[in-house]
Amino acid sequence: MPPLFEELKRRKVIRVVVAYVVVGWLLIQIAETTFAPIGLPDWTLRLVIVLVALGLPLAAVLAWAFDITPGGVIRTPAVAAPSAMSIAVLPFPDMSAEKDQEHFCDGLTEELLNALTRIPKLRVASRTSSFSFKGKEVDLREAAEKLHVAHILEGSVRTSGNRIRVTAQLVETATDSHLWSETYDRELDDIFAIQDDIASRVLEAMRCRLGTDKLVDATTEDPKAYQYFLRGLGYALSGSKRDMQLSIDMAQKAVDTDPEFLRAWLLLAEQCSLYSLFFSREEQWSKRAYRAAEEATRLAPERAESCLALGYAHATRERFGEAEAALRKAIELDPKLGRAWHHLARALQHQGKVQDAAIHFEKAADFDPDDFVSPLLATTMYFALHDTKASERMARIGVERAQRVLGDYPDNQRAYYLGAAGWYMLGEKSKALQWTDKALELNPNDPATRYNAACLFAKFPEKHEQALELLEMSVKSRSWMENDADLDPLRAYPRFKAILDSLAD
Repeated sequence: MPPLFEELKRRKVIRVVVAYVVVGWLLIQIAETTFAPIGLPDWTLRLVIVLVALGLPLAAVLAWAFDITPGGVIRTPAVAAPSAMSIAVLPFPDMSAEKDQEHFCDGLTEELLNALTRIPKLRVASRTSSFSFKGKEVDLREAAEKLHVAHILEGSVRTSGNRIRVTAQLVETATDSHLWSETYDRELDDIFAIQDDIASRVLEAMRCRLGTDKLVDATTEDPKAYQYFLRGLGYALSGSKRDMQLSIDMAQKAVDTDPEFLRAWLLLAEQCSLYSLFFSREEQWSKRAYRAAEEATRLAPERAESCLALGYAHATRERFGEAEAALRKAIELDPKLGRAWHHLARALQHQGKVQDAAIHFEKAADFDPDDFVSPLLATTMYFALHDTKASERMARIGVERAQRVLGDYPDNQRAYYLGAAGWYMLGEKSKALQWTDKALELNPNDPATRYNAACLFAKFPEKHEQALELLEMSVKSRSWMENDADLDPLRAYPRFKAILDSLAD
């Protein structure tokens, strides 16, 4: 366990106590100067002093037990000493003069994360947690405490023409020791070797046995194609409509440069599928998703990610039975592929297999401690099954994770609108409405935000008209609406039936 003083700092007890003493002293001074002139008896001043004194230990206890976040008050997590075999990779900033390599840098960071996660027994902090430090001045010890790791890998990237300079250093935060550092000044064509060398040297410095001779699974030998891929990977991280389009463009350039580039085909299939599902129902996106999935399957038919890509593509055409089969094969090939469990649950839900969907959403939640989406979707599935106990259990998990994510990403409307369903399940109806309103404030025209807001408003009779208005410009999937129990209170409205009839089977 960390020293008591460090733990008091982490839980902000010292800050709260100091603030309380200052405010308490001011209250006593105000009471001392005003009570007598307005005729209050002497005992009232003594009462104020006693109440301030009694409140101090209470304030300290509450500060120890709870944190205040943008999403609300949450219980402060206890901290055990992190494993010596744990690491976080902080985003490598772009130090180029033109400042035009941000997404390349993000892709490079993501690749280092992917390389390190391939090592057995090495715990790597999730991308969501690590990227919360992007663009911020970072105290490495505080970052390590927050991410619950013993080591931090940080660095920077500078490009000029076809030259790249990558600096990297590995820090053991408990002792503030630099276990390893290096500067690579190379041609961009050497990016493969740079990444593999960084990962290998990090593991060597941590005295970890290498699980494989080659850590970076590039699946191409063309450096230009790989540079396009890294940029595409960087754009894919945000999930916004514009960045998803740019990710698709970069992935397409990568496969145009090297048609045998497996991972670029996988990225292209995933991004085209997600664009089709969430931003546009134009046939071109589904066609491109299928083409990319088929190419990936041709190159690696027994690779789990190829089956995952095919499952995505089937979902764009609402072939949910075929999507289920492809996703089950992906899980059979790689049971630790959390995304496959999540999308299998979605395919099952579309087919009305609500019980199985709930189980698979819950399973998906086990793979990523930052995944608030899966437990909150499991909440709605269990609610539809009238399993209140399971629904409340998953709601608590989902809301706690959503609050934690909002602490790092306060403009994440998805955490707000999905978290609202969790609050409702926990009986916090006013909180549910507040979070839904916040999501709509952040992105009022986003189809997913409008749909989930409609699901929440459907639970309040006075908001049914607003729910129907939101539905008219949201979901494009008839099967999802037909199987979503959250919308049951709206089904008797002619306007709801008209919306349903307007959607293709």
